[in-house]
Amino acid sequence: MTFEKKLRNMKITTKSRYAIRSIFALVLMGGDKQPIALTQIAEHEDISRKYLEQIFMKLKKSKIVEGSRGAQGGYMLGKPAKSISLKEVIYAMDGPVKIADCHQEETCDNFSSCGINWLWSGLKETVDNYLDNITIDDLKRQAFGGKDADIS
Repeated sequence: MTFEKKLRNMKITTKSRYAIRSIFALVLMGGDKQPIALTQIAEHEDISRKYLEQIFMKLKKSKIVEGSRGAQGGYMLGKPAKSISLKEVIYAMDGPVKIADCHQEETCDNFSSCGINWLWSGLKETVDNYLDNITIDDLKRQAFGGKDADIS
């Protein structure tokens, strides 16, 4: 596998990116306090409702969001925005971020004899830590210059 192909494996998927954007929009619309209709999020983020349904099913399964039915139904956060990390959202969508096949013994035939597997293991750990240390609340505060605000 070429170096360029390995770098493509690191790409965060569209599904994960849309999930992060959608949760961010949910919070901005007040979805940390009350249910927001999926249609509103779809319109706000210009993402198809059908695609968001798939995303929110996974987010609901991971307890990142809660869904409610009825006229006032929709989705809201399943826990505080400050306790939802980007890593958690990405793992809910796609599982662990894959840096390279050779960062752990189970996935690499040459792991025990390889002199540079520490490089891939360290990179994966760095990426995981970075994503784990940024929360949805951090995104919101960053967007508003450190202030707490919403657009609901």
